[in-house]
Parts: sequence; C-alpha cells; structure tokens
Amino acid sequence: MKKILFSFILLLVGVGMVNAQTAKQWLDKVHNKYQNAQSYYIKFDFEHQNKGNSQKKSGEVYSAKQKFNLNVDDVNQIFDAKKLYTISKEDQEVVISNASNTDDFLTPTKVLNSYKTGYHYSLDKKQTIGGQSIQFIKLTPTTQNATVKHSILGVNAKNNQIYSYQEFGKDGSKTTITVKDYLENLIIHKDYFNFDQKKYKSKGYIITQL
Repeated sequence: MKKILFSFILLLVGVGMVNAQTAKQWLDKVHNKYQNAQSYYIKFDFEHQNKGNSQKKSGEVYSAKQKFNLNVDDVNQIFDAKKLYTISKEDQEVVISNASNTDDFLTPTKVLNSYKTGYHYSLDKKQTIGGQSIQFIKLTPTTQNATVKHSILGVNAKNNQIYSYQEFGKDGSKTTITVKDYLENLIIHKDYFNFDQKKYKSKGYIITQL
C-alpha cells in the first residue's frame, strides 16, 4: 500500500472563503482528536481501482503517537518513529527505510498533518450512512506535479472520527479506505513497535536497507 496519503476550485470568492474556514475547523477537530490519543486501533477495508481492475483488502493498525504497526494481508509495516520496516511474508523480505527519505507509507498521523500545507480544502456533501451523520471534506493539492487529483475525507459528525478516505489519482485510479472499527487509549506493549531483525534472519528473510 503506497502513498495512501492526503493529498477546489472556488466558484465564488465569498462562499469559498467560508467553506475553507469551516473545512479547516473540521480538520482541526479531527487532527486534535487523534493527536491527543495516547494510542488507538483502527480496523479498515481497503480498495484500489484502476483501469477496470479492483483490488480489495482488509487491514488493521495499532498506533501510539508517531509509532505504528500496520497489517494488510501478508504485508506488515512497523514504524518505530525513526525507521520503517516493511515485511513481506510472500517475498520473504524486509525492506528498511529511513523516515526522512521515504513517503511511500501511511503514518496514522501523516494524513491529519498534511492538510496544513500544500492543500486547498472545502466542505463537500453531508450524508447519513448507517445512521451516522458523515461530513465529507475535499482536499486538492496546490502543486502541479502532485500525482493525486484530489482526496475526500469523511468525518463522523458526532465524535470527529475518520469514517473514510478516498484518493483520486490523475491516472484515473481511486483508492478508498473505510474505517470499520476504532478503539482509543489501549495498553499496547512497546515491543509491538520494535523490529526483531534476528528473528527474521533466522527465518531466511532477505534484509534490505534503502
């Protein structure tokens, strides 16, 4: 799973300014909720569509501040706030990346930090889904070389939790993440965010440092 990150045209200047301000208030509330949580767990469905092909997966992520442990099918990503470890069971390989030189991964807080710079944002539609009021917010990159056309963030109006995230690529692709379950302030052992290199070497995994 790569670059599943946050990546409008103002019809009327007056209305656009009001929408942008209100959208920012929504984003700030969501950002503060997740930023203030000591830890959380998210179970989600993931779907990627491109050129008539659709790929569906399920996943889960445990997070404690900047650290996280993400599982999607046979791929496990561990981020210890310094390095990202991408573990592929199918390929029997571990790729180690420095946080400073890669953007090919989703940090649980990166989506909520990225809107502050490099994006225009506005209120989109509001819908009732499963008895819950969901406010959608549209985010459009300001840079011309962005690979993302725009993104849509769905927020539960009752508790400021993320309901869904959709990313529309300039190549016609569409990526959708829908949150199925959310738990906050769990007790997560610190070892869950540590990578045991000896363990994977003993299993014959190839270790690659980027």
